[in-house]
Amino acid sequence: MDTETQKPSSINFGAKWSATDGLNSLNEKSEFVSFDTRAYKAMKEDKTRTPIFERAISDRLGDDPEDKVVLDLGTGPYALFALIAAQQGAGKVYAIEANPEAAESARVFVKRSGYADVITILEGFSTEIELPEKADFCIAEIVGSVASEEGVYATIGDAHRHLKDPSNDRSWIPSRIQTYAAPASYSLHNLFGPPDFDWSKLNGEPVRFSCRDKGLELLSTPKLIEDITFANIPSISNNKKSGGIHEKVLFIVNENRIKENEIALFQEFRRDNKSSVEEAGKFAEQTAHSFSGIAMWPRLILSDSIIIDSRHFGDGNHQQSHWQTVLPIMSGRPLANLIGGERIEASFNFMWPSEIAQPPHYMIEGTLNYI
Repeated sequence: MDTETQKPSSINFGAKWSATDGLNSLNEKSEFVSFDTRAYKAMKEDKTRTPIFERAISDRLGDDPEDKVVLDLGTGPYALFALIAAQQGAGKVYAIEANPEAAESARVFVKRSGYADVITILEGFSTEIELPEKADFCIAEIVGSVASEEGVYATIGDAHRHLKDPSNDRSWIPSRIQTYAAPASYSLHNLFGPPDFDWSKLNGEPVRFSCRDKGLELLSTPKLIEDITFANIPSISNNKKSGGIHEKVLFIVNENRIKENEIALFQEFRRDNKSSVEEAGKFAEQTAHSFSGIAMWPRLILSDSIIIDSRHFGDGNHQQSHWQTVLPIMSGRPLANLIGGERIEASFNFMWPSEIAQPPHYMIEGTLNYI
């Protein structure tokens, strides 16, 4: 029987998860996202990240860097941005790190680099630390692949008390972070299913991709979902309440993207020479015309003129980044037979706790409306 005549008018989808699901955690209660050595190394060596932060730090230090006091939140095992600030002439740098092993490694790097008189490593959560003086600006690269997932809302809300002028955008690097999203097709979701693989066992836990991974292709123009300005996060001293977003977004599946995705997926299936031309064509067509979930990735505004995109801005196309593209699988099997013009209505309900010991929670629900 023709599958087109059986196609329903609409299908519901959804997923929910917490920020620490599937990621390393700093404690047994899975309250805080943490990273291993490989992840820290990838961050350090990311040419789309580290040099851009270096430019922003230099810009913020200005012509009189020796007069500036700098705070580096989550300095990591290399004290990377703290050292950049010191090397560029900052008078004093306070670098906070909650992971004991990373904090000890940071002390070693600082001492070895000869900046122990400028940089003070403070071990513990920033919410539990008092600085001897207020900082001129804060470097806070605590941005997840969903921008809010590393607890930025609670952490930055508390960090307002450490700064001389926390309501000024120039007191923060980055000053603003965003999450963009678009419906996506995922090759392995199409290739593998019951009884060999049951996607429902993920229980909402997202799949995470390199932003260069061409096994995931977008179906429509990306849209802004999260938009967090650090200077506008309410200070914890002002009885800050939990934040979040409750947004309804409409995506229209793009016919031209489906065609382009089919070509790209065919090339990807053929790349390893394990699929015949016929098989690759079949898999590519099947994947390109299907919906697996809503893909998300971050954008960092370090200043008005210094910006980091983990995927290309505007179209969301692939590029190199240590940040990942996050894809919660929205149904047990891909929603198939897309031709372009379908309406994907999605409700984003994200909760950002004001308590640092509570991970953010995410829920996306929606409907795919066929034409």
